[in-house]
Amino acid sequence: MDHPLPPAGAGQLSVMTGDDAHSIGFARFNRVPTLPVEIPDGGFTLSAKTSEGLRVTFYFGPYRTDGPPRFVDIQYHDAGMTVPDGDGTPAPVFDMLTIAEKGRHPYDSRKSAISAKPSIAVLLLDRPDDPA
Repeated sequence: MDHPLPPAGAGQLSVMTGDDAHSIGFARFNRVPTLPVEIPDGGFTLSAKTSEGLRVTFYFGPYRTDGPPRFVDIQYHDAGMTVPDGDGTPAPVFDMLTIAEKGRHPYDSRKSAISAKPSIAVLLLDRPDDPA
């Protein structure tokens, strides 16, 4: 079910420095130009494309209808590999790794079989006081 679209430009800011983004309440990450985006409640997908046409989507999903985003589903669409999803539809899979303390990679899919590669990476938007 599609949700009503927010008005054009809603939540849209201009590209700025990471320091400028931080000064208006956004997180800073790396010292490169930053595009801060206000994500509305109720489920929202941010779709990005590189200069080479490589596409990645970020779905900000709520745990309850029309609620605030509590997780982010991340999907890369151009690795050229698919696996059947829960209903048999081809879902793109991709390689990913995580980086932990001292640069360790606790998860690295690059040597995994295609059937073991992720099709969606889920980032949980937990807070320290949220129940486990």
